[in-house]
Amino acid sequence: MKTKPMLILPAVAVVLLLAGVMARRAAAIPARTITPPDESEVELTATEKGVTYKLYRAALWRVDARSGRWEFIQQMYDPDFYAKNYVERDGVVCRKTADGNLVPVRRRFADDFEHAKPVRELIGLDTGWTAFTLQSPKAPSVSDYVRLRKRILQGQSDFLDNRVELAADIVHSGRRALKTYSAPPSRSMVCAKASLDTELLHFVKGDDVWFSGWYYVPEGSGMPFTVMDLETSWIREYPGIRIMLADGKHAMFELKWGGKPKYRQSKGKEVVFPVAKWVHLKARLRLSEKQDGIAELWQDGVKIVDARGQTLPLAHTIYNSLEIGITAHNDRDKPATLYVDDVAISDKPLELTPASP
Repeated sequence: MKTKPMLILPAVAVVLLLAGVMARRAAAIPARTITPPDESEVELTATEKGVTYKLYRAALWRVDARSGRWEFIQQMYDPDFYAKNYVERDGVVCRKTADGNLVPVRRRFADDFEHAKPVRELIGLDTGWTAFTLQSPKAPSVSDYVRLRKRILQGQSDFLDNRVELAADIVHSGRRALKTYSAPPSRSMVCAKASLDTELLHFVKGDDVWFSGWYYVPEGSGMPFTVMDLETSWIREYPGIRIMLADGKHAMFELKWGGKPKYRQSKGKEVVFPVAKWVHLKARLRLSEKQDGIAELWQDGVKIVDARGQTLPLAHTIYNSLEIGITAHNDRDKPATLYVDDVAISDKPLELTPASP
């Protein structure tokens, strides 16, 4: 299970500002088996290798083909997550913190990475970034990279292999850009990561979400597998929609949930994602758990994906997490380097930016 401690602030001591409110009050584990309820109460039905699974009352169940009863597999989310973690004051939605404070959520966020700061000072409410992830051969497990992150934020450790830092050698605008580096994943790892994220966002069903970012892959680098993830931290495994570089060549979308629907460029008309050149990616998503969602993607001002389909895992999903950089790297032969600059996300249209000369 993917986990990210939320809103880690550098101070005299590292403060876990928003910590496990949901975890401390987890929902009670259901009975091991139940009689099937009314099908209208089922959130999702899926079949894999001849076995049928049901999502019901926030838990995943396996249908016993012989008895017809449902067997409990795991709790997927806390059904009371919203009441436990959010409050509305004067029309403003706020996240509750572990110490009782309220932090307004964001519907618009942008960064040009002009901060003259080490990465440990990039994390905090003033910048809006809440964590970074360095999953690598030297920190392969959740506990490994969470421990490493805490030590880096406390000034007790440097990077081991993967890195997330501000750099001045290659920039799109201004004097600095975000530079992310990932070693190849080891054979026992699904992927490696070197990413920066914020969990202060709040996008729900029916919303339009606009994203814009500039990307640069140096000559000779491995190609990252994914470069942007819009996710929910309230469901196991952080499901959500992401921008993927299919076969290391073509930008596309994938919804990381269920059957993982993919929204690709038209076959035979694919536009290649180049190296050694700044590339502008812009996305528009209409959020829906049904087939009426919208997924549009532009590369350097040219629309390359125009699709309709599911863009939200469940109807009540809140996309609260944006992750950028090398959000996944699965090339086991080459390390990857990715520069990111001038990123923005909003519930309103973002102006298309002309391609770099």
